[in-house]
Amino acid sequence: MAETIFWEQEQFPIVYEEGEAKAVLVDIVSFNQMEIIMDNLLNREAEPEDAILAASTTLRQILARAKQQSPTSDWEKALDEL
Repeated sequence: MAETIFWEQEQFPIVYEEGEAKAVLVDIVSFNQMEIIMDNLLNREAEPEDAILAASTTLRQILARAKQQSPTSDWEKALDEL
């Protein structure tokens, strides 16, 4: 799956308060794009695959095994090795 990066923090002016980044100013075009994405995420329909995964015994077993292991410091490498 290809990853598309729509926005990077460096593209927008940053508002600082006492030396700490507090906000990012966006142009109206970027705001409209973010609004569409957020609206799509909040109002999307449930997908049949979600119910199948939620009811899956195998998924529960995988989750239980994952919770027993300590987190890896380099999850991207571990995922690539799979």
